[in-house]
Amino acid sequence: MSFKKILSILFINISFSAAFAAEPTGNYKLYGFVRNDFYINSRQNIEALDGLFNIFPKPVDLNQSSEDKNAVPNAEMLSIATRLGLDFTGTTLFGGKASAKIECDFAGISTSYYLIRLRQAYMKLNWENTELLVGQTWHPLFGNVMPTVPSLNTGSPFQPFNRSPQIRLKQALDGNFSLIAAATYQMQYMSQGPNGTSASYLKNALLPNLYVGFENKSNKWTTGIGFDAKTLKINHEKLNSTSVVAYTQFVQKAIQMKAKVVYGQNLSDHLMIGGYGVSGTNSTTNEPAYSNLNTLSSWLNVVYGSKLQVGIFAGISQNLGAHLELKMGSTGKYTVYGYGFYPEIQQLVDRLFRIAPHVSYNLSNFKLAAEYELTSAQYGNIQSNGRISNPYSVNNHRVMATISYLF
Repeated sequence: MSFKKILSILFINISFSAAFAAEPTGNYKLYGFVRNDFYINSRQNIEALDGLFNIFPKPVDLNQSSEDKNAVPNAEMLSIATRLGLDFTGTTLFGGKASAKIECDFAGISTSYYLIRLRQAYMKLNWENTELLVGQTWHPLFGNVMPTVPSLNTGSPFQPFNRSPQIRLKQALDGNFSLIAAATYQMQYMSQGPNGTSASYLKNALLPNLYVGFENKSNKWTTGIGFDAKTLKINHEKLNSTSVVAYTQFVQKAIQMKAKVVYGQNLSDHLMIGGYGVSGTNSTTNEPAYSNLNTLSSWLNVVYGSKLQVGIFAGISQNLGAHLELKMGSTGKYTVYGYGFYPEIQQLVDRLFRIAPHVSYNLSNFKLAAEYELTSAQYGNIQSNGRISNPYSVNNHRVMATISYLF
């Protein structure tokens, strides 16, 4: 193609762009931050984003010299949490105010950090008492109440952490009450199973993950309760899981107090411990039958200050065992899918707790923060009831610092 043709095509494209731009139908706002994180851990952990997203410490794993292979400290500095977003507003559709959001970071896939990763992408319609959202955003279990902490994990695995494609309706009721109903699917945060971590288990079940909840929101208080249900189809076997969440938040000037409790089944798609295990064989299909593992998780977060801010996060998560008794396979081992189970050594995490104080210095477009995080995990040998025997604990001491320029 000649240089003259290239210039002609470029001119036509610019002309069309100018024509469409001449009558704008809405406004947009660019936002985001450039963020750099440094961390150091006392041992190896279950993690994501090359350790930037810390979850909980790994169990003791002895080598031939009887040394714990996971008792190895590590440190790293990364800038992949840098974020860009666009908010679009100003148009009207079906009598409601329309808006949209596109948000991404540079976390990429696996260790390919130069790739842009989609975080949120949705459109929203707002009428006087009704809000309809279609697209990918935070799962309703993550909700409107989440911890204020410097760490990128935002309280995970005690706080549900999941962004999913969804259709969500929020309907204002009498007073400050609202009804929230959502149908979600899986994309980046997926269930685990015999075919690995995949969205296919929910996809093949046909039904979306369903959520319904009620929320009361005033100037200072936000309080809510919600019910979540999902069905997985694992080969020809279906597994139904249910969860309940309750949360509250008080914010007044420089003080923030927040808390959340989740009683859930099979929440590995929210980066929480638990999952499901083989409980026998279906006599009709001759395929494995499954039972949920139940988990109770809660956290408390208190923060004081604005420009100079201090805070503390405390969380605890307890495995409550299997709904039905688990069955050993022909190899004499149990099979469980989810976070916290190690099939080779047949060990399961039974309890987690975390205490994490932090301090941050905040300006309009600058933030500097430091956090110490102690996360303790109790492991043991898995039993048929989904609990453990011979418990022992491992601790990870983590120090992280982050500096951000916000725009």
